Amino acid sequence: MKVSDLVRYGLWLALTETAMENRREYRMATTWLPHFVIDSIALLLPDVVRLLGGKNRRGLTLATVNGAVANTSDAQVITDTISAMTLDNPAYAAYVAPVALGYIVSHPKFNIYKGDMADIRIAGLGLDAIPHGATAFTMVSLTLDTLDYAANIVKPHNRLYSLIKWAAEHKTLLTGGVLVGATFIWELGEYRIHVYELKKNNNDITKINMMWDIDDTIRDCIANTLGWAIATVVSGLRGKRR
Repeated sequence: MKVSDLVRYGLWLALTETAMENRREYRMATTWLPHFVIDSIALLLPDVVRLLGGKNRRGLTLATVNGAVANTSDAQVITDTISAMTLDNPAYAAYVAPVALGYIVSHPKFNIYKGDMADIRIAGLGLDAIPHGATAFTMVSLTLDTLDYAANIVKPHNRLYSLIKWAAEHKTLLTGGVLVGATFIWELGEYRIHVYELKKNNNDITKINMMWDIDDTIRDCIANTLGWAIATVVSGLRGKRR
């Protein structure tokens, strides 16, 4: 078992503990079920790929691929890329850790999203800017690496060639657009859960888990933008070294 696997499993156990504690504390599915499902999928994806028989031909990585795979079918481009970025990626645990940790720190005993900890400000941003920015950074980094890997193994005869090459050439703009869409969906979800939990508790904000307001949303967007910007700069610097 790899160290990255141990990290993923450890995070999943902490995620499960947090979900169960929030379930007992608030007695509402919205306080644990959505995050538990989404984060479990992210943390356990390499195991799902392994169970489905996914494998990275020749054990290539982003650093070693350099167009080495020849005569690759469209299906092989997809499966090789998925396997390389999840099952055979030692950095995968680091990619998905922030999204899990972002929920783990909503544990009733040390919740950074409400109470005194929610009032802490660093450069105008709250503590929740850390998991938000880190998640944006790692998810954008994973997407950039995935596009780079796929662009290296796809061949002109593949039907996906033009699409993958275009995406790789416009990856900065593309990941920015994806992040905008993901942020909108996430913030909309938080708002709807916030409203639902308030209604369930007669508008008593002390009895809900999901905190939301316009100012917090703006800070989240700033943190996400910073994460995206740093990820694109780091990716560009890494590309120059190859």
